[in-house]
Formats: sequence, structure tokens, C-alpha cells
Amino acid sequence: MIHQTEIHDSQICPLQTFQKLTGPQIEGLRKKLARQEKKEEEEEERLLLCKNCKNKITSLNNSIEVRGQYKHTFSNPHGFIFEIVCFSLADGCVNQGMLTMEFTWFKGFGWRFALCSNCHIHLGWFYQSGREKSFYGLISDNLTEGT
Repeated sequence: MIHQTEIHDSQICPLQTFQKLTGPQIEGLRKKLARQEKKEEEEEERLLLCKNCKNKITSLNNSIEVRGQYKHTFSNPHGFIFEIVCFSLADGCVNQGMLTMEFTWFKGFGWRFALCSNCHIHLGWFYQSGREKSFYGLISDNLTEGT
């Protein structure tokens, strides 16, 4: 003997739910998905390149705020002024030098040099802390936008 079971909408698989939609609803979903894909593509295309050799360094999607700001201006002990922008990730950098706390611009963070992985120009600094997430502080003048 076969028993019939009542099926509720919450038990219907997504494909069956999609098949219940009307033509205009399907077209609306297609347009929404196309807009979302276009937006994601545009965000992905906002790359930052090494100004010297055009090597891909990071993307604006990786930008972060550190101590409440994305952009910081500092001077080093020799009086050179740097405007840096902060990123959670910079795959186009190689970190070099020993981690040091000396003259750090971010209390509690040690730093190493961040160089372009292609031409080895100085792009900024990689900051590490035992308690907070590491990040890159890159010199804005040494970066250029690209696609």
C-alpha cells in the first residue's frame, strides 16, 4: 500500500521552485543576475599595479581600514613623507627584511619591507602583530590603476 505525503513549498528543491516562476519573473531574475555579474566583474577589474613595471600588486577589493582609515600619511625618521593605503592582501608583493618594531607607524605592529615581486621596487611595508591581523601599507605614489 502506497501512502501519499503532503509536500510543502519549503520541501521543493530550488529547480522545481524556479520552474514555477512565470516568464516575466524569470526575465527579472536573469537581468538581476546579469547586473550582479557585471558589478562583480567591474570590481575585479579595479586592479592596482606597480607603477614601475605594471605587475599586478593587489585589487581595490582588498582595501581595508586600519585604525579607522584606509589612507594614512606618515614621515620616517629622515623626514620623508609617505601616503600609504592599506590592504589585507597584496599577492604581487614579496616581503623582505627582518621583522622590526623600530619606528613603526602602527603601535603593536612590526614591519618588513614590501617589494614588487617583479621589479623589486619598494612599494611599502608588511605589518604583523601577534594579536591583530597582518596587512600591507603600500605607498600610493608607487601604484597605478589598471585592468
